[in-house]
Amino acid sequence: MQKVKELLRSKIASASALLMLSMTVVNAGNYVYNLIMGRWLGPSLFADLSLIVTLLLIVTFLTAPIQMTAARYSAIHTADGDIKTLASIRRFIWFIALGLGLTLTVFFATLAPLLQKFFHTQSFLSFIIFGAAMPFAMLQAVERGILQGRTSFKILAISYQVEMWSRLLVSIGLVALGLSVDGAVTGISVSFLLTWLVARHAVRDLETTEDISKEMQLGLIRFAAPVLISQLGQILVNNSDVILVKRFFATGEAGQYAALALIGRIVFFATWSVVTTMFPIVAQKQKMGEPHGHLLWFSLGIVAGVSAPVILLTILAPEFVVRILFGENYLGVASLVWQYALATSLYAMANVVINYRLSLGMGKETGFAIAAGLAQVIGIMLFHRSLEQVVFVQVVVMTGLFVSLLWKNFIHEYAVSFFKARLKHA
Repeated sequence: MQKVKELLRSKIASASALLMLSMTVVNAGNYVYNLIMGRWLGPSLFADLSLIVTLLLIVTFLTAPIQMTAARYSAIHTADGDIKTLASIRRFIWFIALGLGLTLTVFFATLAPLLQKFFHTQSFLSFIIFGAAMPFAMLQAVERGILQGRTSFKILAISYQVEMWSRLLVSIGLVALGLSVDGAVTGISVSFLLTWLVARHAVRDLETTEDISKEMQLGLIRFAAPVLISQLGQILVNNSDVILVKRFFATGEAGQYAALALIGRIVFFATWSVVTTMFPIVAQKQKMGEPHGHLLWFSLGIVAGVSAPVILLTILAPEFVVRILFGENYLGVASLVWQYALATSLYAMANVVINYRLSLGMGKETGFAIAAGLAQVIGIMLFHRSLEQVVFVQVVVMTGLFVSLLWKNFIHEYAVSFFKARLKHA
């Protein structure tokens, strides 16, 4: 009981509470954004917008490794008080991020007509508008990672508020003016620019012209590699279903499924703040030689505590949830909401385990995420006669992922230790 009280008073608890409160507002704003867009645009056009939002989540394949690498090394050098080296690390990551962002801009601008044809969207301009914001999306990840590693959670929370409110207000205004999906995508792009400006201002004390050593550059790249793999798995898990449904199903059904995915992912995004706060604190404790294993179980407990009531609500009143959030046009997927929520809850807890190990510089668990993502893609490609089959595939895969991670990291280790101890005393 004393240990629980200490955890509740700990930095991870207070920081998680602050970020969770902020992210509750952010998620509410993002849901209002999707609700308004879903109602104003209708299922067909909303499917087009959902595709852009899904591409945005896919871009996290690059932004998340940038942010997590910046966060880990920011945490380590903040613990050491070595601000000079931290400034040089930021500079190195910043230029890599800028190069990646400009490359994506060229990619989307060049391939926009082909993307329109492949995904059956009504306009290719949305892809160009989205691509224009990619440099700012990459650069904001650098600054947010620095803030995360320095445990500047208040400013970090503000940056997410700026992103949500600017996206919501600009998109609503432009769609109301008749710009449809292009207006909504413009709101997304503007939000990246404004968020980067806020985050950059918060780390202005880290300006430098000094480079880090080649050895340190290689160390950053070696750490980023398993994070990149982890994010690829996360992208496959969180986004492949929406893309494949858009490909295999009629536009109306794809729009309904996009709404289902947004409802079902409430748990994952609501508990994201737990991973965000746990990551730098665990890295700092490891650097200082302090115990940190209890933080993993505490974080898992928070995720489970948030997941349970969401799943229960979607079991007891699925039609009420869908009707309130998206309206009558989306009731066709009401029976699937609880299953999707269960799948995302299992993945949210698996994500806690994976990120805990990454914060310690251990990346073997990322292979599990990749395997789960590929299994989901293959499963949906083989079984997509109905939306029910698509969701069932995800429940099976996410159950397998979470159980596998528990087995490898805890049950197996405990069993081996137990039997070794029994043999020793035999």
